[in-house]
Amino acid sequence: MPKTAKTYIALVIVSGAALLLFALGSWPAAGLRQFAIYLGLAGLASTLKVRIPGMEGTMSPNFVFLLLAMASCRFSEVVVISMAAALVQCLWAATKRPRLVQVAFSASTLMLSSAVAYKLSHFLLTGNGGESSVPFVLLAGSLYFPLNSVLVSIVIGLVDGQRLGQVMQRCYEWVFRHFMGGILFAGLISGAYSPSTAWRGALVLLPAVFLAFLYYRHRASRSMAMRGSHAPAD
Repeated sequence: MPKTAKTYIALVIVSGAALLLFALGSWPAAGLRQFAIYLGLAGLASTLKVRIPGMEGTMSPNFVFLLLAMASCRFSEVVVISMAAALVQCLWAATKRPRLVQVAFSASTLMLSSAVAYKLSHFLLTGNGGESSVPFVLLAGSLYFPLNSVLVSIVIGLVDGQRLGQVMQRCYEWVFRHFMGGILFAGLISGAYSPSTAWRGALVLLPAVFLAFLYYRHRASRSMAMRGSHAPAD
């Protein structure tokens, strides 16, 4: 692995660890019911992962529940939910045992993306429609998606020696519609329910999330089958 890639991975992991320590240090003493619900939903959605053809990474619909959690939960709770979602996505039904550094990097990227989206959305919407969950969820999703994509694409480009633009394009081809649809659904739910009851809407979303998972799993299987059929014979 190139030295630049090792340095980048180390910086991301250290940043994620510092963020987690900060979140745990400011852990709320009450109101943990919503946290537990979103933690369970994000963990469940993380098991519905699909491997992106031509890449080592996977995608899952856990971000939908992360966005709803951002609108309903405290900052420290969102960080912990993000970490848990990443751990489940990395470890659940893994085809091969991931290395500790891979798990730590994945958890750090998800925590950092969620934390920046949460804080920046609150900052931008304070006193400017911030009392409504809909603009918050839409803005947070629009920030979370490119942040997470860039963090992951950079390490892929550094490790594989590919241009960032090339990696980003391949990533966007697969996940852009997936993310945009999820962001819109999360926005609709946040508009139909108050922040304190949005978890009920999240439960309503579960069937749609599962159907989306089945669609992308079928699409990925077809793509990998086509790649195999076009591979040169030995």
